[in-house]
Amino acid sequence: MPKVHVLPPRIANQIAAGEVVERPSSVVKELVENAIDAGATAITIEIENGGLDSIRIIDNGGGIADDDCETAFLRHATSKISTASDLFAIHSLGFRGEALASIAAVSRVILQTQTEEDELGTQIRYEGGDLVEHKRTAGTRGTSIEVRNLFYNVPARLKFVKSARAESAAIGDYVARLILSVPQVAVHYVSGGRTVYRSTGNGSAKDALLSVYGVNMERQICPVAFDDGYLKITGFVGVPDLARANRSGQTILLNGRIIRTNVLSNALSRSFDTRVLIGRFPFAVLYLNIAYAEVDVNVHPAKLEVRFANEQRVSRSVVVACSEALIRSYVPDIEIHRVEPEESTSPIFSISEESRRVDLRAPMLQPSGSLREGGYASLPPRVPTYRMPSREPEERLQSEPAYSARAADFPSEPFSDPFHIIGCAFDTYWYVQQGETVYCIDQHAAHERLLYDALMARSAAIVSQTLFLPEDVRLLPTESDVFFTNKSELERFGFVFSDATETRITLLAVPQIKGNALKAAFLHDVLEFLSGSEEARPNDWFRDAIAQTACKHAVKAGERLSHEEIRQLLERLAAQNTLLTCPHGRPVAVRFTKMDIEKMFKRIV
Repeated sequence: MPKVHVLPPRIANQIAAGEVVERPSSVVKELVENAIDAGATAITIEIENGGLDSIRIIDNGGGIADDDCETAFLRHATSKISTASDLFAIHSLGFRGEALASIAAVSRVILQTQTEEDELGTQIRYEGGDLVEHKRTAGTRGTSIEVRNLFYNVPARLKFVKSARAESAAIGDYVARLILSVPQVAVHYVSGGRTVYRSTGNGSAKDALLSVYGVNMERQICPVAFDDGYLKITGFVGVPDLARANRSGQTILLNGRIIRTNVLSNALSRSFDTRVLIGRFPFAVLYLNIAYAEVDVNVHPAKLEVRFANEQRVSRSVVVACSEALIRSYVPDIEIHRVEPEESTSPIFSISEESRRVDLRAPMLQPSGSLREGGYASLPPRVPTYRMPSREPEERLQSEPAYSARAADFPSEPFSDPFHIIGCAFDTYWYVQQGETVYCIDQHAAHERLLYDALMARSAAIVSQTLFLPEDVRLLPTESDVFFTNKSELERFGFVFSDATETRITLLAVPQIKGNALKAAFLHDVLEFLSGSEEARPNDWFRDAIAQTACKHAVKAGERLSHEEIRQLLERLAAQNTLLTCPHGRPVAVRFTKMDIEKMFKRIV
């Protein structure tokens, strides 16, 4: 066995840097936290080439005394804590004393600083963890630190760094959350010589939010105000329409610290229960303030994870605070259409044989009496209702009907032979008998599948619709990276852009499907979809758009259909040899055979 030996400080620092300095955004985070702890009220962040070539942080904080400068670059050197008991009541953002040593070990660092008491400032330079210069210079109060050639001496780490645009987006995402976390600090973020964010630092959380997400957000947020003496929660939650396909719109701040916590994110989702679709995540910026002794932030070197002394109480408080905010401030727009019942002979499908010649750019015309969202067709005859005896059976039958969402489990041509419509349950499920088989048909899923197939068959007709008024769209940094990477594909899909910058684009035209213009909300969904999948293709977003449109325009559960309309639906399913699942994978039909029913009633065993 090789002899055990102590690693040289340089190698030890490079190993430790792997935990603290994962990517350029980690460097920005650590240095900015030091600036805030130093009392800075104005911070400038400048990067080049995604932070790989240069990161420069300038602040007007208290500065570092000359005799402390070299000490600050030693591992576990810090001014934030002095005893073990301090770990149980951490007030500062940084406290581990690892950041400067880890950063200097894998880059070239130039530090210039001066305190208010000193007449001269200090300049100090490190390369790969080695001190190469220390001198006194003229300067101003505060600190400027520049990190160059990150990972230049650790090529193995450099191989795993993403593109410059992706790294710039990660830094931008952190800076956006930083602005929200310290509204009292004026933050100026410059990438490649262009200003991306600039906050006022006036202390208003609302102004900080608008500087990141745009002034249009003001009408779509609800203020949160909760205080039970143990936990105080303030901030904002977005209306349900702002819900996104991932958690990128959620920022949770604990005692001024940006944190990541699935527990509180799940609590936020529970507060929106039944208000947003499954798989969507509400928008929120929440400020939590709790006694420092009630939370442990010394969980991971990145300091993003925390542990609560009473996690359940904190979680319940988030649910209550956000639910009350919605109840107080959010009033959904409801438009009620009165449709007089009339006898309808119109087909169930909005897409008829004639409509195959209609370009998708033209809005869909709804024939009188046809099925549409928010309207009802003629009422079908009522199915008689029978009341069962009230006595309890001697034993409950556990038999289950035969079920499958796969078309292969059905006859090769369902509904092609003579069939008989038995009736409808709950104005949603139709029972149809065909020979010795009974089908339970979900009217929404069946219509949705037929609309989806018809639209997909004519996908080439998707064209752009010019907007009467151009629409400004605010991009998050993570969206900006995806947007510029896929801009040409988005334009082929039907979007037309102008004035594209790192944080803002203008929509001149948008794709249109069946009369629906897919505007900013759909664009955000597309960018989130692409950012979450390395193998995402343009066809995937197109298919998703078609599926959403088919779902929106299909008849709904609870809409009453006539027997003639359901007959036409079944005949179309048979004629087109349609897959008996909806575009989202739900079954169109559940199948019972005569044998299944006789087994349930114990006629056969």
